[in-house]
Amino acid sequence: MTSRRSVLRGAAGAMLALPFLPSLARADDRPPTRLVFFYVPNGIQKDWWTPDREGPDYDLKAITAPLQPVRDQVTLFGGLENRNAEDEVPGDHARGTASFLSCVPVRRTAGADVSAGVSADQVAARTLGRDTLFASLQLGVAPGGNTGDCTAGYACAYTRNISWAAPDRPLPNQTDPRLLFERLFGAGPGVDADTARIRSIARASVLDAVLADATALRARLGGEDRDKLGQYLQSVREVEQRAGALGAACDAPEPPPAGLSFPDHVAVTNELLALALACDLTRVATFMLGEAASNQTYDFVGVPGAHHAISHHQGDPKNLADLVTIGRWEVERFVDLVQRLQAFPEGDGTLLDASLLLFSSEISDGDLHDHRDLPVLLAGRGNGVHAPGTYRDEGGRPFADLLLAMLQGVGAPVTTFGADGTDPVWLG
Repeated sequence: MTSRRSVLRGAAGAMLALPFLPSLARADDRPPTRLVFFYVPNGIQKDWWTPDREGPDYDLKAITAPLQPVRDQVTLFGGLENRNAEDEVPGDHARGTASFLSCVPVRRTAGADVSAGVSADQVAARTLGRDTLFASLQLGVAPGGNTGDCTAGYACAYTRNISWAAPDRPLPNQTDPRLLFERLFGAGPGVDADTARIRSIARASVLDAVLADATALRARLGGEDRDKLGQYLQSVREVEQRAGALGAACDAPEPPPAGLSFPDHVAVTNELLALALACDLTRVATFMLGEAASNQTYDFVGVPGAHHAISHHQGDPKNLADLVTIGRWEVERFVDLVQRLQAFPEGDGTLLDASLLLFSSEISDGDLHDHRDLPVLLAGRGNGVHAPGTYRDEGGRPFADLLLAMLQGVGAPVTTFGADGTDPVWLG
């Protein structure tokens, strides 16, 4: 049994990784650091995003207003740009998304000869993922393959992935909450539908097989850790029940079917991601809230039109108002994830204190397809790496400099990143 992550094995062979428990750790141990990269498509309207003043008393705009309950846990960055996505030919969404976490130019092709760059999450996973069951997780809400021309002569691999293990190897997203749960808390990946159904019948819950071991472990824990273990097991049970109640997952690039609404899909993925981090199944994750140039509709907040079409606003007041509504909802989803991590005690603080969560998009303004002054949020403290609670305008420096700072902050042995990351942004 390791000092940071314990695995319970029940009679049926089920395994469940536990959260960081101080009672089982060495006195000099810190909780492991986690990294999350949260992507939203089609940009953000800067007029309703950018504060009027820098510093800790920065003002919140219409889109960033949901940050209010966590503003002391978040830094809002301005003036960061990814010029590696710029080109004279169309395809800004594809280039911006494919280079979102790699910050290198991509090869224009609609074939299998894609070429991007190793993404920041995968660089981090080489350091943070060595001691976890999953070196990294790639999560999303929009299923779809990587073949074919998705936009302006660029392969779908560029628009549907932000995580790249190698220049020619995009890592696809898990977009089915029930399969994600089975992967995290069942018997692992590669479980077919028939096997999953048999296991579901054989055990009323994945927890039933490990309760006896949990009871034995509880006797070794201090009072706070006993409470934490109980809360954790209850959280897993609630997520399992909710994921099952939502029904079958959407398996086509269309709006989700009845029983699995888009907002519920996002909420459950946030829950599962938070649990995966809390029980130390992984320390690195990406979450795409849609593919590049997403045409997701937002009728549940009064915006029935397609997001990408609306993002070509041409200054129309109705389009701009709808984009503010969508952007605000996206920030609310990020805040939801931040608060979930904040609710997990860990070490002398919370899971959020041990994490860094980045929020951004592939472009700035959806009409201009601009890759400068990107909308960027950074939440959490990363075990002391980041001092949040302010707004800073970086004056046009590379977005790669921020990714470089995050990678160095978690101990990755890098001195540069991407095509232009040479001077890490100060996070203190």
